[in-house]
Amino acid sequence: MKPDLYDPINELVIKIVNASEVNDQKGQWAAYQALKVLCESSEENGNHHPFQWEILGDFTHNKSLALSFYEKALSHAIALTLDEYIASICLAMAEAHINLGDISAAKILATQANEAAIKTDDLELRRSISELLLETSSRT
Repeated sequence: MKPDLYDPINELVIKIVNASEVNDQKGQWAAYQALKVLCESSEENGNHHPFQWEILGDFTHNKSLALSFYEKALSHAIALTLDEYIASICLAMAEAHINLGDISAAKILATQANEAAIKTDDLELRRSISELLLETSSRT
């Protein structure tokens, strides 16, 4: 089942990607800002689904800021017991921590992602998490 905001968020993501492909920074920024406003107004209206915040984190270039969006997404995913979201959000957070040079935090989050992913049927997600676990274990 798709989250309520799936279609409008998908449209904005397509705009961001299309603008990025033609190096239209203004268009990319405008679509990103519209995505951020949509997430914030949706939360004000009581919509607490992790989907919107995970997507916003995915398109946020500042990794520290992206982590704050992922943390919000993770809290909603945990509250709703959505294991696939928990796994994908923890994976994204682990990747952000790697980019920020914090391998120990990345290992912890990759382990949490794996624990949630085991409860899902998403083999691609499980494979990605396993690869990240291998990568972080070799960086000690």
